[in-house]
Amino acid sequence: MRPELLIRRRRRATFTRVLAAATTCALLLPGPSLAARRQKTVFRSQPTEWNPELERDGAPRVISFEVSWTFEGFGAPLAGDPVLCETLLVAAGQDGEVVALDPAAGRVAWRSGLAEPLGAAPAAAGGRVYLAARSGRLLALDCRDGRPLWSAEIGAEPAAVPRILGGRLLLILSSGDLLALDPADGRVEARRALPGRPTTAPEPAPEAILIGTEDGTLLALDERTLATRWRHQAGHAISAPPVFHQGRVYAAASDRSVRCLRFKDGRPRWITRTGALTTARPFVRGRYLYILCYDNDVYVLRHRNGHLMSRVRLGHRLEANSATTEKHLLVVPFTEGSLIGLALPGLQTAGRFDLNIPGEWFTTSPVVADGRVALGYGRSAGRVLALQVSETKAEAGPFEEQEAPEREDGVP
Repeated sequence: MRPELLIRRRRRATFTRVLAAATTCALLLPGPSLAARRQKTVFRSQPTEWNPELERDGAPRVISFEVSWTFEGFGAPLAGDPVLCETLLVAAGQDGEVVALDPAAGRVAWRSGLAEPLGAAPAAAGGRVYLAARSGRLLALDCRDGRPLWSAEIGAEPAAVPRILGGRLLLILSSGDLLALDPADGRVEARRALPGRPTTAPEPAPEAILIGTEDGTLLALDERTLATRWRHQAGHAISAPPVFHQGRVYAAASDRSVRCLRFKDGRPRWITRTGALTTARPFVRGRYLYILCYDNDVYVLRHRNGHLMSRVRLGHRLEANSATTEKHLLVVPFTEGSLIGLALPGLQTAGRFDLNIPGEWFTTSPVVADGRVALGYGRSAGRVLALQVSETKAEAGPFEEQEAPEREDGVP
């Protein structure tokens, strides 16, 4: 046989063996494309049409806001979001002043001075208000009259708002420890060290607790023992509270990614990206996942596959948690001094309230209570404002005349 033919056959046989080996490796060793479906960025995959299935009987409902009352009794800025405790709205100042208000009239039901600064917003459950001081002390007050029930030394400043999950009081400390306490007396029932500095408060899931950390770890812990069920490494800090919904966990990271994980084992189902950082809690309504973002936008994704359905632009970045009613989303863009109501699920502008106080804006998330929306403001001295919310059916003409947020899906 001629040498040229022999060389060709040898090369052909070598190529065939290499191709077969590469195909076998691709099938046996799944890469990222098989482990998690990565979506295109929202800038390359804009939706072509958006049909959010609005009310069948006509246009979205318009809401109006009217000032119901204002409380101005704090000497320091608020320590975080107000919280509902049974029939009362409880707010606290950073200096330790705690006030319980009647949400309907704004009357003071009781007030208590702790004489030490707070390290987190108050929490409430089971007729008790829980307050974590910067000194490393945790206190419980009776929701009815503000009477002290117990106090406990926790050893470090709180790193997040206390949460009641699984019948226990969960608290993350600046030392990186997670404590589980008996809410009746403050006795520590369990403690465990977290693998990194926590960036979220404990979030609920069925018989489990979800926590994100600065090193990019998302943990699912057993609700009773605090043992690790699974961990997901995002590679960047978890920037927003993780959310459980229908067997899946949705989480945002500081690399602008939003990811969907299988709750059973933490394996990724899909990953997509937004235009900027997300710190507000995502939420699911119907078939859609809503993401509030630092680029002033609300992203609407299909929660099953991560496909972008709509993107609505507001005036300022969205960093605070939102509130929802049956038909509306309420948001407070940072430094804008406005409360904006958007109709669900399509996010058409439904109403707006402007604070109109120079140099001030809302410093807390909105809280829905007794047909009203309560918000905090005041950069030097805390205030609580309650707005009466009324809803009317919009006629086509007047609704079209309202100023609508900028959309990027081709729908006016």
